[in-house]
Amino acid sequence: MSVRGAVGEALRGSVSAYHGFREKTAGPMLRREGPGRDVVVIISFGEEWSIEGERLESFAAGLRDRQVATRHEGRSYGIHVDISPPAAHRLFGLPLHELAERQVPLEEVLDEPFLADRLHDAGSWDERFRLLDDVLAKQLADTAPASREIVWAWSRLIETGGAVRVGDLARELGWSRKRIVARFREEVGLSPKRAARLLRFELVRSLAHSAVRPDWARIALEAGYYDQSHMINDFRSFTGRTPETFFQDSGSPAA
Repeated sequence: MSVRGAVGEALRGSVSAYHGFREKTAGPMLRREGPGRDVVVIISFGEEWSIEGERLESFAAGLRDRQVATRHEGRSYGIHVDISPPAAHRLFGLPLHELAERQVPLEEVLDEPFLADRLHDAGSWDERFRLLDDVLAKQLADTAPASREIVWAWSRLIETGGAVRVGDLARELGWSRKRIVARFREEVGLSPKRAARLLRFELVRSLAHSAVRPDWARIALEAGYYDQSHMINDFRSFTGRTPETFFQDSGSPAA
């Protein structure tokens, strides 16, 4: 069971989505997850997860450019939150490159004791989402505003599916390449080049999902790849599989 929650006005642009989830299976459930363009927060209502072999309950996970294996032992219950990297940098108060390619217990980055208990006890999903809105909005209100330059550059990368050149972003900002790389690592978690590569992968996945029978050559072109082989190599790097195999395994349409 999955329930999508509405994000309050105060958090628009900072929080992409809330998803309440509850699942019970006959045995352990193993999945391949990500990567994605948001920093992920999982607030677990008492169940443990295994992420790449590390056991956690509630946790935060930074940007990464490969999929990870997740496992629960037959029960999962909680809330999944997608947070934009610049907002996560404000919320957690740490350089996001310290969170990139890894996950940490939520209490290490968010000073909000008993949050999981409070959300669980709130009752309905709507009440939980409203409470989470209030908690996150208050936390963000107590921090310095996000860097306008990085918010703009990150938005440009998202709008173009990673197609804009890093040099062009730096020129628009009046920054050196060294400066934009350092600021992206601090406030996004990845260098702009790695972030752009991640967003191209996300665009390929979106285009393939929306096609009845994906035309991989056309999708590669639309996503800004030099050719189809380049796209396939990137896909293998992110998922360990070709696009066709990936979408067949996930139950999505494939050529």
